[in-house]
Amino acid sequence: MARYDRQQRIPQGEELDRDWQQLRVLLVGCGGVGTVLAQSLVRSGVGSLMVVDGDRIRESDLHRQLLYLDEDAKQGRPKADAARAALCKIGGRTLVDALPQMLTPNNAEALFCSHDVVLDATDNIQARSLIDLTAMRTGVGWIHSGAIADRWVAASFLPPGTPCYHCWVAEDPVPGSIGTCETDGVLQISCLAAASAVIRLLTAQMLSTPGHTPRQMTRTIIRGNVEQGESCVELVADPGCTRCGDVATQSTALDQDQRVYLRKLCGIGSVETWLNLDFDEIETRLGQLQDPGQFHRGATAIRREDRGGALICYRDGRALVTGDHASDLEEARGLLERWLGADSLCRLP
Repeated sequence: MARYDRQQRIPQGEELDRDWQQLRVLLVGCGGVGTVLAQSLVRSGVGSLMVVDGDRIRESDLHRQLLYLDEDAKQGRPKADAARAALCKIGGRTLVDALPQMLTPNNAEALFCSHDVVLDATDNIQARSLIDLTAMRTGVGWIHSGAIADRWVAASFLPPGTPCYHCWVAEDPVPGSIGTCETDGVLQISCLAAASAVIRLLTAQMLSTPGHTPRQMTRTIIRGNVEQGESCVELVADPGCTRCGDVATQSTALDQDQRVYLRKLCGIGSVETWLNLDFDEIETRLGQLQDPGQFHRGATAIRREDRGGALICYRDGRALVTGDHASDLEEARGLLERWLGADSLCRLP
């Protein structure tokens, strides 16, 4: 019997497993939540996994960081290296790699652009702010997670855009307003629940199908605690957000039937829109271009890139135009119509 038979047997299981096998995941942080995520991803046969963590293993990590052993703590081994060794012993089809360094402004963009999705299992606002900014610059989406005391949270910013992480959490929170494992402690169950919520959000995104009208700009946040269980809340975009607030929204055509949704994100200058096309049709149309540029169909998005920037088309129908291609709304619209056709753009109601 095939190793992944049971997950292939669910409704849409064969299609999901095929996409899962192609998925390239960047995991930033391999502690209490990260070790659970890493093991789950490898056991389920995700295509590739890169673990990034510059920390070393300590004895106080061992009660919740499930990939590590007592001897790892005694030796103070780098978490990334020890995680890779443990994950490779699981076997299966996943290609596992590790980088025993912290994510920094110097390495973030290159790491993001070689992956389909980023999973955040870090423990500080600065790292998450860097992840959020890099996601919007590169078009590579991410899923946030956190666990502290008896509480956990997960939120998907996949695809990137609005609302963004800083519509929810201030860029410079009041000192002491956000606890840490050192100040508040953390239970193993909180880490397990946070990792489970991330996998839930990622799987839901993989199963999503394109819509035909722009959706309401919200994000679903999963949060919970041991006593009360889990709940979902909606994060609404902050119009004044310095990362993703409006610069301009276009509906310039006089003919009502030709009005389309184009929105420029103020912090990074990318243009956001919605498409009527499914993945296969997007791939077909981009493949017919005389100059297709650098083209990649991943498990979560289709990406076309050239010197002027990139077009990234996501499963849920959203698309981002980045770089110089996004310098002007009219130029971005013209590019989209040349590459994908005028019928690809969602009309405003």
